[in-house]
Amino acid sequence: MSMNVHITFDYELFFGTYSGSAEKCLLEPTNRLLELGQQHQAYFTFFVDAGYIYQLQQHAHDASCAQTLKKVGSQLTTLLRAGHEIGLHIHPHWEDSFFKNGKWHMNTARYKASDFTKTEIQNIVNKYHAALKTITGKSCNTFRAGGWCIQPFQHIREALIAEHIFTDSSVYHGGYHQFSAHSYDFRKAPDATEWQFDTDECVPAENGRFTELAITPLTLSPVFYWQLYLNMKLNPDFYKPLGDGMWLKDKKKIYRQFYRQTHHFACCDGYFASTLIPAFKTLSKQHKKRMVILGHPKSLAPCSFLYLEKFIQFVKNNNGQLTTMNQGIV
Repeated sequence: MSMNVHITFDYELFFGTYSGSAEKCLLEPTNRLLELGQQHQAYFTFFVDAGYIYQLQQHAHDASCAQTLKKVGSQLTTLLRAGHEIGLHIHPHWEDSFFKNGKWHMNTARYKASDFTKTEIQNIVNKYHAALKTITGKSCNTFRAGGWCIQPFQHIREALIAEHIFTDSSVYHGGYHQFSAHSYDFRKAPDATEWQFDTDECVPAENGRFTELAITPLTLSPVFYWQLYLNMKLNPDFYKPLGDGMWLKDKKKIYRQFYRQTHHFACCDGYFASTLIPAFKTLSKQHKKRMVILGHPKSLAPCSFLYLEKFIQFVKNNNGQLTTMNQGIV
């Protein structure tokens, strides 16, 4: 049985103390992905942080923002021409963030859609999607919530309906995180690759209006994180992310990873990309028909491209189909 494999990327800056530059976080790593996709005829889905696009447009009076907007816009249109997909990614904290003195000042006090009223979030989704469409000329068909914060789904449901977006990819089975900025609980989500739902993304509903294309779950042991730590220390040029910003960190979660199993997901960021072939083999044995991988251009390291290339070749050699999410919807 052929498996649909969707390699997806959240196209965004960092949201910690320093956002990083568009050149290092977006443009340069994505150009390398374009080359990889063209070389192997592989097609990716990029969930573009539309709030960033909106704010670039709002700050276009600043020469550096105008220049960045032009470069990012050019790259997004290039992605579309090459056959890749653009999905809608919403980080509503852009409402409270701004550009001043040559840098972005991030305010993540309101990071989740549920931190806003339903009317506010509908307006945010509408204007962010419109901002993205002014560049691509196309409406998005797929959605991913920023920071996986899609709960409660009913809070954002009407906003997505208004934008005619009925496919989501924010959930991974077993996922759970409670942090000051963002939170989600997918422990009750089905252990399935996809399902229909209507008002709750974790509860399948026959003939539900929405489709969940779930991010592939992965359980990682503390050994993996110790190896990751050692790799970063011993060979940082190969394992260090290309992006030049700072993550929004939950230090307690980081420390827990070194002494207990972690519910994670199929990921191509840095050393995580080394887990993709074993994960594909496991899914094949389970006769799964879909694999969804999540990554970030900002978090890709030189090792990521080596692992990704090997993975793409392995998928093709084992009857897998590397498609965009839109192409993979039956």
